[in-house]
Amino acid sequence: MITAKENILMAYRHQEPYWVPCQTLDQNTCLPSIIPEGPRSQGVSTDIFGVSWTFEPGMEGPMVTQGTKRLEDVAGWRDALTIPDPNTYDWENGAAKDTANWDRENKISSVIVVDGLFEQLHAMTGIEDALCYLLSDEEDTYDLLSAIADYRTEEIRLIGRYYKPDKIQFHDDYGSNDRLFMSKPTWQKMIKPHLKRIVEATHEAGMIYEHHSCGYIAPLIEEFIELGIDALNPLQITNNPYELKKKYGSQLCFVGGFDNQNILDRQGVTYQERYDEIRRRVELMAPGGSWVAQPTMIDPSISVPLADVLYEYNKPLWDKIGYIPPEKPGALTRTVYADANEKTVSGGNK
Repeated sequence: MITAKENILMAYRHQEPYWVPCQTLDQNTCLPSIIPEGPRSQGVSTDIFGVSWTFEPGMEGPMVTQGTKRLEDVAGWRDALTIPDPNTYDWENGAAKDTANWDRENKISSVIVVDGLFEQLHAMTGIEDALCYLLSDEEDTYDLLSAIADYRTEEIRLIGRYYKPDKIQFHDDYGSNDRLFMSKPTWQKMIKPHLKRIVEATHEAGMIYEHHSCGYIAPLIEEFIELGIDALNPLQITNNPYELKKKYGSQLCFVGGFDNQNILDRQGVTYQERYDEIRRRVELMAPGGSWVAQPTMIDPSISVPLADVLYEYNKPLWDKIGYIPPEKPGALTRTVYADANEKTVSGGNK
């Protein structure tokens, strides 16, 4: 009998699975608790890169502390910044704690890596200066991005060795709601070569590479495919996800494609509105496979209509092959990202 893990892996291999898979239902996920990045405590704290973070109760994720800047001038980054050595982290104990409850037989496993290349750059310089440096100081910025990529590739190798996940979910945003942050030629020149090494390191470690990039990134789809990226999320509605999947579904697994901005995360949205949006997207995107039904969840209560839709939609598909699903889960109380950060700052482990 096929397992949920085998079924979702079919989607990541650009095939049509037996039923519609979903990360919330079919995946174990973590941010490594032993990587000393992001907040170290509630309130304001400084991470191993020297970046100041603010993480207050009620926030869904940490933010760089307003008004702070790690690097005043990218040209001086070699003197001002020491890139940490990920080999010094306690990988063995961290992996044992973070993966203790993973169901590796029945669920796919995934480790989230943040921040990516451009995200790490603008966390240190501020996004306005980061965008200017891509144009005004190409050589120093390129070298800094290369050093960040060195760090991330080694980190990914260590994750592969100790956590042994099926998949890496690498975060790096390249667009606002309706356009890229930078021109496509600038992205190709400054970001792409370093991202290529990260994708290759992931594959060399035997893992699937899933790229998380919010906002409008449709002009980069063919670039992602050329790099060998296996899957892309969250495919926000501004990208016209149905048309992208029709065109590129045989080459790239699409994860998401829901209307979060206008429906799922809209203030005052009802359960029925969420249910209808999720059902509509499932019926539109699922045929042909190479798709995972996973909306971005700033509000974890989205998990309720998501599970309701999938259990209803998948039931005849399960019945056809004799698959008995686990009991439908209740509502999530925290998103994975917020939960992991909350446990990190409180001294716990995921």
